[in-house]
Amino acid sequence: MIFSVSETPWVTLRKGDPSFQLQGSFTLANRAGIEITSQCPREYASIIAQAYERGWIKMVAVVPKDDPTYMWETLRQ
Repeated sequence: MIFSVSETPWVTLRKGDPSFQLQGSFTLANRAGIEITSQCPREYASIIAQAYERGWIKMVAVVPKDDPTYMWETLRQ
């Protein structure tokens, strides 16, 4: 059996990586985040927030390598 390995067309960005934030004229925005809705029970929201603060839950974004925004942000660095 022969396996061929090809490079993935995506890149995973984590908070702290240079291209994780998008930069506008006057704003910075993360490519990924977590949102806890108001319907989430308070106990769960507290547990999720605590897990995030301790680093057990992390923000990641998976973007195509040929995404124009990602390519532009990479070139700007």
